[in-house]
Amino acid sequence: PKKQQPEKRVSSFHVVQQQEPTDQDEKAKQSKRLLDSVEQRFLWFRQVLEDEMQPKFGAIFPVEWHVQASLARAFLVLTRKHFLALLQRGPRQEATNATILLKALQKTLVFEKEITAWLQRECQTEFVASTKEESEESNGDEKGKKNRNVVDPLVGVASVAFDNFMAPYIALEEQSMNEQLVEALEDRTVDNRGERPVFISSTNLFVYIKGSITRCTALTKGKPFLLLYQAFSESLRKYAQILDGKLPKAIASSSTMPGISIAGLGAKSSSTSGAGESSSLANMSSESFKIPKGEEVTVCHVVSTCEYCTDTVEALEELIQDMIEPKFQAKIDMMADQEAFHDLTAKSIRVLVSGLTNRAQEFGLKQLSATNWGQWDSVGEESEYVRILHQELEPFVTTVRSLLPTSYFRSFCDKFAAAFTSVYFDTVVKLKRISEPGTQQLLLDVYNLKTLFLKLPVLEESKGTAALKKPSGGSTIAPAMYTKLVSKQFGKIETLLKLVGTPTDMLIENFKVQWAGGTANDLQVVMSLKQIKRPEQVGLLEKFGLDPAHALKGATMGISSTNIVTERVQAVTSDLNSMRQKVDDFRKSFR
Repeated sequence: PKKQQPEKRVSSFHVVQQQEPTDQDEKAKQSKRLLDSVEQRFLWFRQVLEDEMQPKFGAIFPVEWHVQASLARAFLVLTRKHFLALLQRGPRQEATNATILLKALQKTLVFEKEITAWLQRECQTEFVASTKEESEESNGDEKGKKNRNVVDPLVGVASVAFDNFMAPYIALEEQSMNEQLVEALEDRTVDNRGERPVFISSTNLFVYIKGSITRCTALTKGKPFLLLYQAFSESLRKYAQILDGKLPKAIASSSTMPGISIAGLGAKSSSTSGAGESSSLANMSSESFKIPKGEEVTVCHVVSTCEYCTDTVEALEELIQDMIEPKFQAKIDMMADQEAFHDLTAKSIRVLVSGLTNRAQEFGLKQLSATNWGQWDSVGEESEYVRILHQELEPFVTTVRSLLPTSYFRSFCDKFAAAFTSVYFDTVVKLKRISEPGTQQLLLDVYNLKTLFLKLPVLEESKGTAALKKPSGGSTIAPAMYTKLVSKQFGKIETLLKLVGTPTDMLIENFKVQWAGGTANDLQVVMSLKQIKRPEQVGLLEKFGLDPAHALKGATMGISSTNIVTERVQAVTSDLNSMRQKVDDFRKSFR
């Protein structure tokens, strides 16, 4: 043979000598049987190579020609062409049956690896490095590569034909994940083995995903793995929707529970957000929820499960990026999946806040509204509605504290304190009249509730609730930002009540001193609760600084409690968002 690529001439000659059917019908029949009988095909070639080629011609051809490796490559290239011819014909059983596809692919990979090992062992064939580390070493030594006379690897030559036809396998994996999602719809079993209890359906899903990655990467790390990643992403977003379905349904806050809207308390503000997105966030955060007794545990489990999923998705993204072929790494991005769980966590906190606020109004503040404070004539211990609020709030908060991560529990406390004080202020404003003893009693009640709220973030469980897990290593001092918020909001209610109990002749002077920045509307609220007659209101408004015409108009029209409550809610939201922004800026400065 000539020196110009003699090994290729020999291998091509030998492959041609293995006569194949020339009749088109016979070729079609063999192609149909190719996937089912792929193992027989590989066995035939091994017999040819090991029993005929090697014993008869192994010592004839120079080792550096790599005749045996060239024969193996030619055979694998021909096999790949046959695979493609079959798979591209359309929806035949061989091309759509996941079991047949996987079996054929697995047998092909096993053959490629076995023939590679045989060539290395029997023929001392040296192949080009296939690992990242070895490739980096060999890339910088092209001259050494030629001197060593290495050949390109055989693994992947024929098996790559399956990459664009693995849809049945991906569909099979999707079906298995969908079956798990269906089971998760009604399954509320909790896994308590971790730091926080999570729904066991979440751990089962990730265990399955891990197994699926192991199965796929044993066959291919190319396009099928990319498609499988997309299936993972879709299943995770579906699972987030399933968790959302475990939360209580929203109720019509505008008609059934007035004053409970907490718009702005749960939405993230962003200067770059569009108007449509801002409107959507406002609508979500203004939803009102009722939480049946004991269901707060389920809501907390949703929060913990979302946190677990967020952390695991991040680790899953890194794992897939490390294992997939480099050309697909840039396409691996699971940020949207993490955001789905982040959004559900924020909604769950809003559900807890709204649910407890509605419960406080239904069982406590409703009694406050029904009491005739204009006829109240004595001051004693805390009112009955305050005792009811203690009974409703304390067990709920201790349950939430025992189940939520610390950061989420603090967020819950902040938002609940802001929401409750707004509703409490609204309830007081809507009272028709408050007598002087009534104001003293209400001031006592406000002090009692403020004391309760100041200890909510560090509230311990009573002996009667020993079934709950007690937080370990928790702080016994409420966060300073929370304390400042509670003191400020209850301070406004205290100021209102003190002014209602102030003698009329001292009202304007005390109002200007005690209610810094108070408006004519604020003064009108105080006068309405004192039941000051309209002619006298006109004089007080003039004394406050309004001209006679506006004073008369204000006294005649009165004041809308909705307006003043809206102002209070906006003020609370502004204060809370401002403090949150300062904390976020402080944290970012250390990143």
